[in-house]
Order: sequence, then C-alpha cells, then structure tokens
Amino acid sequence: MPAKIKKRFPKKELNAWLRVHQTWDHIEWLNLLENLTKLGFHEWSTSGLGQREIGFYLETKRH
Repeated sequence: MPAKIKKRFPKKELNAWLRVHQTWDHIEWLNLLENLTKLGFHEWSTSGLGQREIGFYLETKRH
C-alpha cells in the first residue's frame, strides 16, 4: 500500500537526517529523496522545485 501523500514540508524528517549527515554525496542525496518519497513526500522529493527547496533547507541548516 503506497504511503499517503503529505503536502507539508518534511522539516522534521530533514532535521533527523541532518543529525546523522553533516556532509553527503550524490548517492546519499538520492537515498534521502527515495526515502522521502516512500514516506509520502512525493510533492517535495520528485519535483525539481521541491528538490531545490529540500537542498536549500539542508544547506542552510547544517552545522
């Protein structure tokens, strides 16, 4: 059964991911997008605009 599509920005999920990943490579980025899709964040993880928003959030929030 597919995950319910969630329209909210995956801030909680991204913050949890950032606690483990201070840096990342292309494979980890693709894995993150795939995981977000499985969690129901299709609108963010599959569109170019959504991916840019996710990337911008990660870049501005990492320490």
